[in-house]
Amino acid sequence: MDKGHSMGTHTMTHAGAMPAIVELMTEMWGLLTEEQKKKVMVMRMEILTQWMENEIINEEKMTELKKKAIADIRKVQEMMK
Repeated sequence: MDKGHSMGTHTMTHAGAMPAIVELMTEMWGLLTEEQKKKVMVMRMEILTQWMENEIINEEKMTELKKKAIADIRKVQEMMK
């Protein structure tokens, strides 16, 4: 089964499963009250915010690793001179 990634969520793209899921979710959305819809949207925004914060943390960690690698390379470079 193929899986795609979109903003931290996994979506099924095999054998037309996505249209069936979208149809089901649309039907379920129509059954929610306005207050429930508001709560769902707030939760979705919180999930997105958390995902974005995690992405920033991961990028910061990678930046620190790259800085350390550069420093190590410069040390070796100086030793070889």
